[in-house]
Amino acid sequence: MTDQLHHQIALTMLPQVGAVTAKTLVSYCGSAADVFRASRRELLKIPGIGPGIAHAILNNTALQAAEQELLFLEQNDVEAIFYTDERYPARLRQNADCPAMLFFKGSNAGLLHARRIVAIVGTRQPTDYGKAVCEEFVESLHAYDTLVVSGLAFGIDITAHRKAVSIGMPNIAVLGHGLGSLYPSQHRQTALQMIEHGGLLSEYTHQTRPDREHFPMRNRIIAGLCDALLVVETATSGGSMITAELACQYERDIFAVPGRLRDPKSAGCNLLIRTHRAKLAEAAADLAASQNWDTAGQIRQTQLPLDLDPAESALVELLKQHPEIPIDELALAIEQPPGALAALLLGLEFKGLVRTLPGKRYALA
Repeated sequence: MTDQLHHQIALTMLPQVGAVTAKTLVSYCGSAADVFRASRRELLKIPGIGPGIAHAILNNTALQAAEQELLFLEQNDVEAIFYTDERYPARLRQNADCPAMLFFKGSNAGLLHARRIVAIVGTRQPTDYGKAVCEEFVESLHAYDTLVVSGLAFGIDITAHRKAVSIGMPNIAVLGHGLGSLYPSQHRQTALQMIEHGGLLSEYTHQTRPDREHFPMRNRIIAGLCDALLVVETATSGGSMITAELACQYERDIFAVPGRLRDPKSAGCNLLIRTHRAKLAEAAADLAASQNWDTAGQIRQTQLPLDLDPAESALVELLKQHPEIPIDELALAIEQPPGALAALLLGLEFKGLVRTLPGKRYALA
């Protein structure tokens, strides 16, 4: 573990410092380590940093606490991923409120960059119909080489995880507590199986308990990680509706499974469809069609027109190497000013070669 990681973890452990403030500190100081090297006077010049936060940074308590976290990471094979790290999921980084740090325990952190990610959420007390539909969607999504994300909670969450585990499908649970424990304990066996073909993800240090306020916070990670959110059964309020609202803010596609009239456990799904916040989903094919997915193993060959200029051709060749790529990564890879890059993308879109995806990402059409 590096000294840099030590300071990054310590930054996230400062009292009164959330994800946005942590990123503000790094933006002004240059790095997490530089935050702890800054003087009181320098810290107080940073917007939003008052005497309390400055004192917490300068007294080194967070650095001492971070040493225990580093020890836990080493002993339990947990990866810590700071938001400036290339391993940090690009989909999530686009959101201003994304966590400054993620902790991942699993088979491969590269899954966080999976080509296709679907989040599945719903009520904690599903009907037999809801559970059957959830399992059917998971099994069908497997054909599209999809990563499933959910929250390991009772009900629809654990139904999705268990079905994915049973068919060897990679899936990730986003937790509302640290990786030093598992909640609910009844799902421990499934969680351990998930580590072999997926993983567990949290923004919290390992001793953080599963307190009530953490679960709405973790919902923004579920919404931010995915390309599409599927709501299976839900009332008109609760965690699933919060996740759907966040997914809407993040410009993700939302799908809802319709339910019976006046069934309270489907009232939220029906409301999302009726208010045009979600598309009606009867099968995984509905998601695939909306997302322009091909089934696993199919390779699409893009025939290039003869009138592409060198810059357009270079951009298309880059997109061939990345099924989906955020615009900020494109900007780094293509030596073009932002305005010129935007014009190139627009021109290729008019020619039917490029399509725009939610979250300012691009792919070949």
